[in-house]
Amino acid sequence: MLGRISTLAAGRRAKWIVLALWLVLAVALGPLQPKLQGATKNENSDFLPASADSTRVDQLLKDRFREGREVDALVVYTREGGLTTADRARIQRDARDLVSNGDLIRAAPPITPFGQSAGGGTPGNGLSLVSRDGTTAVMIVPTFAQTSDAIQHNVDRIRELTPSPDAPSGQLRSYVTGPAGFTTDAIGAFESIDTTLLLVTATLVLVLLLLIYRSPVVALVPLLVVGVAYTIVAAAVYGLVKSGAIEVNGQTTGILIVLMFGAGTDYCLLIVSRFREELRRTEDKHAAMAQAASRTGPAILSAGGTVFAAMLVLTLADFKATQTMGPVLALGIAVMLVAGLTLLPAVLSILGRRAFWPAVPTIGSEQGRASGWRRIGHLVHDRPLPILLVCVVVLAVGSLGNLQHRGILDFGEGFQTNPDSKVGQDLIDTKLSAGQAAVTQVVVDQSATGEVARALTASPDVAAVRPGASSEDGRLRLIDVTLASDPLSDTASDSIPRLRDAAGSAAGGKLALVGGITAENHDTDVAFSRDSRLIVPLVLGLIFLILVALLRAVVAPLYLVATVVLSYAFALGASKLAFAQIFGQPDSDASLALFAFIFLVALGVDYNIFLISRIREESGALGVKEGVIAGLEHTGGVITGAGLILAGTFAALMALPLTALFQLGFTVALGLLVDTFIVRTLMVPSIAFSLGEWNWWPSSGASESPRARRPAQPAPPPG
Repeated sequence: MLGRISTLAAGRRAKWIVLALWLVLAVALGPLQPKLQGATKNENSDFLPASADSTRVDQLLKDRFREGREVDALVVYTREGGLTTADRARIQRDARDLVSNGDLIRAAPPITPFGQSAGGGTPGNGLSLVSRDGTTAVMIVPTFAQTSDAIQHNVDRIRELTPSPDAPSGQLRSYVTGPAGFTTDAIGAFESIDTTLLLVTATLVLVLLLLIYRSPVVALVPLLVVGVAYTIVAAAVYGLVKSGAIEVNGQTTGILIVLMFGAGTDYCLLIVSRFREELRRTEDKHAAMAQAASRTGPAILSAGGTVFAAMLVLTLADFKATQTMGPVLALGIAVMLVAGLTLLPAVLSILGRRAFWPAVPTIGSEQGRASGWRRIGHLVHDRPLPILLVCVVVLAVGSLGNLQHRGILDFGEGFQTNPDSKVGQDLIDTKLSAGQAAVTQVVVDQSATGEVARALTASPDVAAVRPGASSEDGRLRLIDVTLASDPLSDTASDSIPRLRDAAGSAAGGKLALVGGITAENHDTDVAFSRDSRLIVPLVLGLIFLILVALLRAVVAPLYLVATVVLSYAFALGASKLAFAQIFGQPDSDASLALFAFIFLVALGVDYNIFLISRIREESGALGVKEGVIAGLEHTGGVITGAGLILAGTFAALMALPLTALFQLGFTVALGLLVDTFIVRTLMVPSIAFSLGEWNWWPSSGASESPRARRPAQPAPPPG
């Protein structure tokens, strides 16, 4: 069926129609693709489960309190040697100007560090806003902006008005931090991700394809196919976002680029390689494409199906960013598969042998097999168990890195650079009370306010407690809690369960919910942990079933999945050691283990599918020994090239300014290289040699060799 679809798409007349349809669709939707990044949301509060306490607090503040959720901007002023009288006057003037220009969205009068707000009020948080050494002071700009655009607008205006953070040494500087500053800098880090990734990924893929095929034409063909598919998918995702069907963040759009260019190029390479092989046997280019498509189609569909299924499992996640990532990435893979099985055959059929210029394949020419792969095959055949044992030991030793305890990346560690909000937070940490950067918001029943406030004040995790506004119906009260530690640190996040216990006990069964940015970070970590326990076994089960259906066997799928899981454990453990010992990153993002698992297992199995499918195909005529060697010989070059390209595309994430994406890119790239050079080259062949015909149990044996049933000269397909 798949071969028939690709054959029809590559027909003598149909190929032009297929090419035109894809190009028209890409041109029509192209203008929407650049708008996708601008439609993303990058705040945890937008993606937390509805059942999380921090989500409930956020919703109560929006629904039942007049002002809604407070998103403060903190302006940190500092001068080496101490703030001068002129500096103090400048701070007061800035506060008045922020009130008078009326340019801020839903902002209250700023609270100055000298005991009085620009509107006549007093700070009242119980903590000083001026450092003891007199070098640093904080002005609080209370805002109730609810959208990312409004928050960015406010922070941009504040930064325009206040002293530059880049002022010469010895002069007054200011840094805008706090929840509003954090949000703005996080959004800013994501804004250029798509453009940067597209340029880096496309360039990397082009260079690798040129090195592999040494042909400028065939190097550009996969990029054309993937580029057209990505343009259509990005436009479709933008339409879904604008219609309100889904919400996506910048991480999802960045991973979509990497996944489509990496996996899509892999699928293209498999067809390109087999097409070149068939052109050496068949004169007619359409017949050669028909044969190439019929032999590679099932493997490509199974490989894409594993990724598609794994992505759809993500829709079961509690954390909404992961939940919406699933259908977006699944859509990307689905469109990429359709493009690979229709657009690519059409383009290759148009170009024919010219696609491989200057190394044009001719009938009876050298098949291009690398004798090195045959030598590797014989080496593994002669010593299968020792080689398997060495590989298992090496991967197991690397996996020990997973025993190392690692914390969760805090806000400052999340950037490869030093944005203003990070520098400002560091100043507050060292000069003032660390918890002042962002308050923890506790919503309680009005009648329990006193008891809860006293219980929180007695907590060693708390620096100050200030009762805040009442709800419009008078039944609820907001309590602002200043933590004793940096509100974005692991220490603060770990204190949230203790604060919830204290508040709940003091409330005596009445409402007492702890929210705010620190609680959101804690609830995010909990959601990822819960999602991992659900998603990991489901993904493994689905991939196993897909392999069983493809191979009509049980034994081979078991060890194919097991080898990829072992390489994942190695990649994650070795990466953790590298982050701590080489890159100076002792902590990891909460999503690293889950996302690395999804991509490494789903994509790593692809290479096993490509190899084992060819082994089974060749074993029908040659027997298991020669079938394994022939499978390595035929697929060694293409899988190695595919592995390098896919690893390279994920490594492109390391060029971005966000530590979470840097770590994900490094881990997945390392795991893919292990899959390419150890699992596929040594482990899978050694197991296949050892098991012999048992590989295909309970089937009767390998499939018949295509050479045994290929006619001497296939007739050109109709159309």
